[in-house]
Amino acid sequence: MEFPNAHLITNPMRDLYYEIEIDANPEMIWPWIQQFGYHRGGWYIDTWWDEFEQKYFWPNVVPKEARGTHKPPANEILAEYQDIKIGDTIPDGPPGSAYYEVVALEPNQLLQLYATTHLKYMAPQFVYKTRYAPSGAFCWAFIIEQLEDDHSRLISWWRVEVYPEFWFTLLKPFLILVDSAHQREILKGIKKRVEKENN
Repeated sequence: MEFPNAHLITNPMRDLYYEIEIDANPEMIWPWIQQFGYHRGGWYIDTWWDEFEQKYFWPNVVPKEARGTHKPPANEILAEYQDIKIGDTIPDGPPGSAYYEVVALEPNQLLQLYATTHLKYMAPQFVYKTRYAPSGAFCWAFIIEQLEDDHSRLISWWRVEVYPEFWFTLLKPFLILVDSAHQREILKGIKKRVEKENN
């Protein structure tokens, strides 16, 4: 399998790929994917990490007026978020902080997100006024494959490039730790919700 729209990350420095099988058709998984996002359906992370991030991480990196509140991930389909389109913004934190843009969408098959906003929270603020300010992008694809007997495979595939490259060297352990934990928990959270609804 090739990474969808590989041209979006011209020099991938890290790939993180995870998959999980779900006892349901793609049509049953897709509504949960569509409502991803901060204070939407969430990211379906059912561990302490999700609450910690919303309560203690974002309040320390965004202005006081942009700080949000903890909202647990959804356990039901939310009709108001079921009309996702290419170009839509998917928030990853409170207003004014990090977000993704929907860059590819094939119902029941693919949702692909792209972001350049996260890097401004990964270095001291004084750096951003210099030529050493980090730049780059994240690209995140969620792929649903139909398997036999009403089973599906859900894939989470994430790529990144960061410049200057010394920033990637410094951030690499953090990125791997956080995003590997995130992706595993997201997939498990979706599986749990879909199969519960299906039974």
